Amino acid sequence: MEYQEDSLIEGCKRKKRKARNKLYKLYANQFLGICLRYTRNTSEAEDVLHDAFIKIFTKIDQYTGKGSFEGWLKRIVVNTAIQSLRERSKTRLVFDENEIDDDRIREDIDVVLPMISAKELMEFIQQLPDGYKVVFNMFVIEDMSHQEIADKLNISVGTSKSQLFRAKKFLKVEVEKRIKELDNI
Repeated sequence: MEYQEDSLIEGCKRKKRKARNKLYKLYANQFLGICLRYTRNTSEAEDVLHDAFIKIFTKIDQYTGKGSFEGWLKRIVVNTAIQSLRERSKTRLVFDENEIDDDRIREDIDVVLPMISAKELMEFIQQLPDGYKVVFNMFVIEDMSHQEIADKLNISVGTSKSQLFRAKKFLKVEVEKRIKELDNI
């Protein structure tokens, strides 16, 4: 696989259409899922995906072979999605500066997530306010620390924690509503 990956990367660096198409086909569905987590609908996600691949093809010469190629690609996709959120908001993302204790955050989400399908979770995540959504995705899905999130978004660690808490609280309420609806059927 590594030889094929090296060949694919080299083809993309030489701007070969077949190599670019193959790279797109290999990763488009996976990266569309990432984009959907940061956007409101499929159309926006497809736009972000398109922009991300343009950046990938433009910056592929910057990939040095150190570290995972897929990880390098994902960073571009996530960064493109975050940038899209900022542009869509017309200003900086708005974050609530109130700090919240981190101890309860993981416990709440671990209780409710097993009760719903991945599709339902995606629907709920897409309903989150942008500030909640971006922190939730970066912490829970991208597995970033609060310090990394704070550095990337230029916010405090406390703000990152509070946004995550509020996102999880929102998701918990929505999951509980869905469960009650199903119980009444």
